[in-house]
Amino acid sequence: MTLVVISLGFTVLLGILSLIFKVGAKLRLTLPILYFLAAVVSTFFTDWTTQNEQSVLYGLYILIGLVALSWIYSFIKTIKNKSDERTSEEALTDYINWQIQKAREIGIDINTATFDENGHMRDKVTGQQIQL
Repeated sequence: MTLVVISLGFTVLLGILSLIFKVGAKLRLTLPILYFLAAVVSTFFTDWTTQNEQSVLYGLYILIGLVALSWIYSFIKTIKNKSDERTSEEALTDYINWQIQKAREIGIDINTATFDENGHMRDKVTGQQIQL
């Protein structure tokens, strides 16, 4: 019976650790988690951790601060990429509108034309690019 309880407890502990590391990996907290676990485990084997508790905590704070900086960097990068996407979409829309206007001036029937993924006007039947 005791072996079953120990085995079950060990299994639950490993499941919890697995969940912690999965969430930590998504949040980029793997290094702080490893550091924290090493500090906790080392208290059982040496007195250094308890004697230098403030230094251990400073190390943990530095790691968490670096993670926070990486989050901020990623957030700023995401915002910048979104604004770049908007700018390129606006440029593509302007280019398509210019082509439509130019085609009307030349007398090309817009209903016989289509646009490819790059915004180039093409003939629906032949697929050839219409030169404006």
